[in-house]
Amino acid sequence: MMVVFIAGVILLLALQPRTGFATTGMKMRRAIPAPWSLSEFLKERPNRWKVNQFYFFSEENVRSLGHRFVGRLDGAILHHEKTPILDLVIEYKFPLKHLPKQANPEDVFQSGLYALALLESGISCSSTRLVTVYCLQDKAKRCLDKKSTKECWRCSGGKTYVTRFKPKNVLRKLGRLDEVWYNGKRPRPTQEQRNCRVCPYSKDRCNYSLV
Repeated sequence: MMVVFIAGVILLLALQPRTGFATTGMKMRRAIPAPWSLSEFLKERPNRWKVNQFYFFSEENVRSLGHRFVGRLDGAILHHEKTPILDLVIEYKFPLKHLPKQANPEDVFQSGLYALALLESGISCSSTRLVTVYCLQDKAKRCLDKKSTKECWRCSGGKTYVTRFKPKNVLRKLGRLDEVWYNGKRPRPTQEQRNCRVCPYSKDRCNYSLV
């Protein structure tokens, strides 16, 4: 009897439309295209938002005033409680030949920079996840040619990796870069020989771009 009761409680919690129980995939499925730009969303009156509704923002510019960088994220999912909350930052990468077995650190760092810029703007990022979606260029182009409406993260031919946003990690890496960019510190030579070669895709298709 106790087992049945516990199972019922768990089921009831799972069915509640509370954002705290939503998984990454659930948030992506439930999100609707935002009727505003990201800047407009932050200025909207609370009575304009739907309760527990996730909003998807696409191709939005973000700016960090504290660290003086500008970027353009592929996608972000937010909802609003007492304050705007950033649930997910989504980045799409299109390798030419191979799908990585784990998210590339530089891709996670890129998404982390976008999240950091939004954190500086007053958005809560305490539970933010960084979602990196990889799909081979040829497969992605076939989807474009067919005008497929299927989301990249739903495609079985790609790979999706989810990482927790950790501001301290991003700030630590960014601090090292700021020393070089703004304070005149000489960069240390890398021990990785592959990082010093000419981009192998410079005369052909970019390894991460569809255009």
